[in-house]
Amino acid sequence: MLNKEYIKTTPYGLGFSEFFFEDNLKKYFSDPSLEVLSAEYSPSASDKIAWSVKHPKQGDHPIGVQRYKIIFKKNGKIQTLHIIVKSKISDKHYLQVISNAFTKCGIQTEMPILDYLSQLEFSNLNRKEITIYNMQHSFEAFQYAMPLCYGTYLDEKEEACVLILECLDEEWLSLDPFNTSKWDQTAIEALIDAIAPMHAVWYKKEKTIAEIKGFKNPLNTDQMQRFIPYWNALAKAVKTSNMPFLAKEDYLFHTHLIETIPQWHNKIDAMAKTLVQNDCVPKNIALCNQNGAKKVLVYDWEIATIHIPQRDIVEFLSYVLPENFDSNLLSNYIERHRIKLGEATQQTIDATEWRLGFQYALYDYLIQRIFPQIPFEKLEARNIAKVYNNARRMMALLD
Repeated sequence: MLNKEYIKTTPYGLGFSEFFFEDNLKKYFSDPSLEVLSAEYSPSASDKIAWSVKHPKQGDHPIGVQRYKIIFKKNGKIQTLHIIVKSKISDKHYLQVISNAFTKCGIQTEMPILDYLSQLEFSNLNRKEITIYNMQHSFEAFQYAMPLCYGTYLDEKEEACVLILECLDEEWLSLDPFNTSKWDQTAIEALIDAIAPMHAVWYKKEKTIAEIKGFKNPLNTDQMQRFIPYWNALAKAVKTSNMPFLAKEDYLFHTHLIETIPQWHNKIDAMAKTLVQNDCVPKNIALCNQNGAKKVLVYDWEIATIHIPQRDIVEFLSYVLPENFDSNLLSNYIERHRIKLGEATQQTIDATEWRLGFQYALYDYLIQRIFPQIPFEKLEARNIAKVYNNARRMMALLD
């Protein structure tokens, strides 16, 4: 539980106090004399509207994302810092929420859905995200391509999780997650250039990652096969949703993909893996122009996992590729990722195997991520038709 002195009550609801920020900034700047003079809640207009709905006025601590303007004294100088505080629900609560949503969307399994989800990347969310932000202390790639983290808190029961992060300008963000107009070729290449060095940090070190608390071994072929009742339940829910962009041939392909898991997933098992963000979509990527160049920051690392590095780019391209993209454009992005990863790791990466990895990552992405999102379209419009069609087109061009 958070120290009671860290919490204050405001007219809007629960907030974080000057003591909370002072303790964290003292550690961040290694300055025990640092003094926080004020911590002013400074929401955007949309934040103000959402505050009364999202933020409790009672309880142990605030929940949600809050913006603050921090004024502090360091080395005798008054300084200002704009930050956001990301205060999260517990993993247990998150799993229950997402399980309920799956059930509401008509995804039915003999074993409770929560039992499946807790074995996937949806476990240890809070610990994983804090662990990854703490990597900024050790790895330049995580400093360069992520928002700065000024402090974290995770209680012993992992029910309270708080991150103090750099506040990004709203112009950098994709507030409309389905408006991808800013993601032209130079922007997509900037994302690849930023994430490849992050992939390089843990490339071919999957056993080391798996030893970090909160991370498990990736789903190998045997585990994927044990999950077949779950994959079949997802495929059935996709068919039942009866989306206009899907036809009989698509449903047959879905069945074929699940039935052939032993053949194609064995290939993934044999490929070099790394730490992937695993939710690499425009709403989790900040983009801005900085000194004439495009700057990219990747955030929201809760469901990070161990996978082949192609997995992140597969997901991102499914959202941002233009309609009727051709093989040349796709190959450009695939090759750029391979080359940039090779440069960062100082290793030679075989082009043919890399391209095959991209293809198999698409199969895995379709089953594990797109399948459940299709029934979710009924609850929340996600522009899933574009995502699905782009994924299938990439598969066709690579086949």
